[in-house]
Amino acid sequence: MSKSRSPSEERQARLQLLDSSSLHLKCYIDIEIIICISATLFSLMNLPVFMDSPSISMEARKLFILLLLLLHFSSVAVSSNIIRCPETEKDALLKFKQGITNPSNLLSSWTTEQDCCKWEGVECDNTTGHVTTLDLHSRSKANSLRGELRNSLLGLSYLRHLDLSHNDFFYSQIPDFIGSFKNLEYLNLSSANFRGIVPDHLGNLSCLQYLDLSGSGGNLRVNNHDWLSQLSSLKVIDLSWVDLRSWNSWLDAINMQQSLKKLNLSACYLYSIHIPPTLPFLNFTSLQILDLSHNPFGSLIPSWVFNLSSLATLNLKNSEIQGSIPETFQTMTSLTVIDLSENDLTGELPSALPSLLKEVHFSRNRLNGSLTKNIMHLKHLVVLDVARNSLNDTLTQESLNFSDLKELGLSYNSIVLKISQSWIPSFQLDVIALRSCQLGHSFPSWLRTQKTISSIDISDAGISDKVPDWFWDLSPAMEHMDLSFNQLRGEVPDLSRLSLLVVDLSGNNFQGPVPHFSSMMKVFILTNNSFSGTVSPVCESLVYNNSLRFLDLSSNNLSGPLPDCWVNGTELIVLNLGSNFLFGEIPQSLGNLLNLKMLLLDHNNFLGELPSSLQNLRRLTLFDVGSNNLTGSILVWIGEFCIELIILVLRGNQFSGAIPPQLCRLEYLMVLDLSNNALTGTIPRCVNKFLIMAGVEGVPSFIFDQYTAYEKVLVETIIITIFGEYNR
Repeated sequence: MSKSRSPSEERQARLQLLDSSSLHLKCYIDIEIIICISATLFSLMNLPVFMDSPSISMEARKLFILLLLLLHFSSVAVSSNIIRCPETEKDALLKFKQGITNPSNLLSSWTTEQDCCKWEGVECDNTTGHVTTLDLHSRSKANSLRGELRNSLLGLSYLRHLDLSHNDFFYSQIPDFIGSFKNLEYLNLSSANFRGIVPDHLGNLSCLQYLDLSGSGGNLRVNNHDWLSQLSSLKVIDLSWVDLRSWNSWLDAINMQQSLKKLNLSACYLYSIHIPPTLPFLNFTSLQILDLSHNPFGSLIPSWVFNLSSLATLNLKNSEIQGSIPETFQTMTSLTVIDLSENDLTGELPSALPSLLKEVHFSRNRLNGSLTKNIMHLKHLVVLDVARNSLNDTLTQESLNFSDLKELGLSYNSIVLKISQSWIPSFQLDVIALRSCQLGHSFPSWLRTQKTISSIDISDAGISDKVPDWFWDLSPAMEHMDLSFNQLRGEVPDLSRLSLLVVDLSGNNFQGPVPHFSSMMKVFILTNNSFSGTVSPVCESLVYNNSLRFLDLSSNNLSGPLPDCWVNGTELIVLNLGSNFLFGEIPQSLGNLLNLKMLLLDHNNFLGELPSSLQNLRRLTLFDVGSNNLTGSILVWIGEFCIELIILVLRGNQFSGAIPPQLCRLEYLMVLDLSNNALTGTIPRCVNKFLIMAGVEGVPSFIFDQYTAYEKVLVETIIITIFGEYNR
């Protein structure tokens, strides 16, 4: 017989009941709620306070059990009615898939057996099951979807988000039916290989907030501007690389977008006629990002820009902007990033740039005057790039008191850095570009404090010192190192343990053996030093490196035979070993360098005949083996297979026999030097086919194909040097 409880004990027991039940009430909606309630009731039944309490009648217990059974059957009924995507929308997606090839198997989950709400790239409304998101953007070119954009997608009438960017639709037009998605808020078709006219039907997307059609390379164009005026909810517009030259009133349409936050019209073929200097009124004052870069405006900065009071980023790079930088910039108090680089700006820097600026990009203009007095107040600077101007100033450590600074670009100005050897900067730089700045004769010791450098250029900086040992291990993140054209000395240690991609030590007094380099090295330039020993360290490094593209060891004291190791290094496009003391025969394995465009072995002591394997080098534009002891005849294959040659130098050898008429097939030749050999016979009459040499045709563009911008500068230097020898 159970013992009766006092009223206080009964109240305590009920509190325990509530506490216990609350442990089971972490519930959500629909079936989850029913399941949670059922679990709670079962828990209540198992509590002694429920089963033993004399205050709970038998009728109450029966009613409780009946309620429990009802809830159980309700949960079964609800569980059989789980929200799934409608069959019509599933069929629409499957028909779309039929028009697509899928190399990365991105759509492998799109099967008839599975609910389409669980497919890759598909999201559905939690309540109705309708498809609301289709996001199939590609993360790499190799994995991009390819095919056609089928109108079966019209079955997705509740779609709010559509992203097909970075895929390949084979130069098809953007279909008109895209304008039928009345609920669409997000549309991204960027870099998807569309062409033709942007359809006016996009103007029907009245809910659209995000529009990105960028990256077409000018293959897309806008002829009718009315459709954009109809989209009053837009917050982001990116039409970069869309041809807008026929759209003279683009600014009128943009000026109606009161909600607009970001506008990118980079490289849209906009001219001065497209950008009025003033506007009668300004509606898009909420704009935060404006990018009009890479357009040939050829005008002053329009005055309406300075009325964009919310603007945080302004990019007018490479837009042929003229005049001076207006003092009016000081009124743009929200501005944090400004890029006016690669224009035709003149005069001095404004005296009062906005104080919140974090990035200042003024490089490649014609600015002059002082730098210090105009930037000292910019305490939030992260990037300062004023390279390639005519600034004239002396900077002290007080001038560079920017604790957040990450990138410093002062190259190609008349700037002197007058800094104490004991200075410890408050910043940690990632990028240092001080080419042609005068840093003093001693190696700058303040660099020792910079532990996060990824790129450093202190070339032509007047340094005449031994490179300290600590420099070579300064930053594990360093990828680009340019110390060229100083008077630096010492030996260069093993660089194979570093992550360097580009190293230029040319024009110094370095000695010792050629250092080993990293497996990731792409450009390695040691020309005009005093390195000695053999080329073997290069061969040893190439065993682990298949990235090297540019190798220049010319004008050193290297000696010995050239190793027959060139089965490696097959990515090389420039190999310059000229002006050393190498001897022996030219190895056959050089014929494996199928990507080679420049091969310079001049001013050595090579002997024997040219190896026949060199006829595999069919992309050569420059071939120089002058001033050696090579023998044999001038091989016919040079004219038959190396048809892109622009410079061919065989002078100062012992070649004999006649000049093969096949050389006349080299129609792009600009330099042909066969002098100081033992050639006989007549000069072929077909030399009148050398049209570039005669000035009839211009230099072919393929000369600089495949070179990066940095490599192109190096190649130009080699070509100019050779031309200089013939134009003295």
